[in-house]
Amino acid sequence: MKQDSNHILNSNKDKKVTFEELHIRHLNLLMDLRSEKLNNWFLKMAIKNTFEDLKIFLNNLKKNKHKCIIAIEEKKIVSYLNIFPLNCKGSCLRISKPNLTNKKSSISEKDLTLGLIKKSISITDIKTSSWVINSDIDNNHLISSSRELGFQPLQKVKMWSKNNINKSIKHKNENYYSIDEFQAINNLNLINVLNFIRSNQYPLIRTILDLDQKDISNRNDSNSGAIIYNNSVLCTILKDINFQDSRIYTLMTGKSWDSRLSPILKNILNKFFEKSPYSIIKTYAENTELNSYLENSGFRDNYQEIILVRNTIVRNESKQINKINQSLESIFEKLNPQGNAYPSPFPLKSK
Repeated sequence: MKQDSNHILNSNKDKKVTFEELHIRHLNLLMDLRSEKLNNWFLKMAIKNTFEDLKIFLNNLKKNKHKCIIAIEEKKIVSYLNIFPLNCKGSCLRISKPNLTNKKSSISEKDLTLGLIKKSISITDIKTSSWVINSDIDNNHLISSSRELGFQPLQKVKMWSKNNINKSIKHKNENYYSIDEFQAINNLNLINVLNFIRSNQYPLIRTILDLDQKDISNRNDSNSGAIIYNNSVLCTILKDINFQDSRIYTLMTGKSWDSRLSPILKNILNKFFEKSPYSIIKTYAENTELNSYLENSGFRDNYQEIILVRNTIVRNESKQINKINQSLESIFEKLNPQGNAYPSPFPLKSK
């Protein structure tokens, strides 16, 4: 008897028991219950638990403001885009490039693009004051559609990659660094990094993005960092949250080229690409000295994009004479703002 008892005990130990919160997904289990009273109670609790989890999920969605907009034709999705916040405040939203899923739509690609962007703007809440669209420089459908809906061209950006990465880093002398090396961004230098970025953004970009410390932290990862000398930031590399492609990083220097960067920036970028060889570095087209430095240092200019913005300030400017009817060529020529029309923001102070 003792042996039989042990055998039963061991068999019970071998059985796998899982413990889960009761949910609607367990309805098939409730079908086996014979007690109508217990069944009703279980069903009530399953619905309650499921809706509690759904409420948490919906609250998180509201905070993140990630949404997908679709175009439907004959019960099929023919095109889509998604929108997501560019700052923690949710005041600036990025509208992605529309994607076609079915080329046999009865309406044109431009009409699909117009409809998706219109819907994206209409469903955002009152806290949103700006929308940003990045377009390939030759995507006439997206550029013209955006312009029709009040978006104005703001800046051109360049995307850089590295040629012959391994060859370029073989015989590097570590003593070549003459100032502090590339530093990780942390709580000690976060304020300085934020002040550097804000002070080197053009006024309209600074107003639209409205970045704070949390936004910088969200863009920080193991590949990010800054060149800092005597507590002064000379250059930053941060993940660019303006793109869904996680490989894209923004390289920012001051508006005027700092000669202290000349002997070291190439080596720092070589290290960056050695660690993350498939990444892409984004720079602003108007930063001609930085772009010349990258070109002369063996980096490849892959492609260019134009940033278009819809914002109260931009819409007011668009009412000026002939602003809307200018050709794309004339628009691109004016995307190189000279100087800073407004004073730089007061630097933030650490608490």
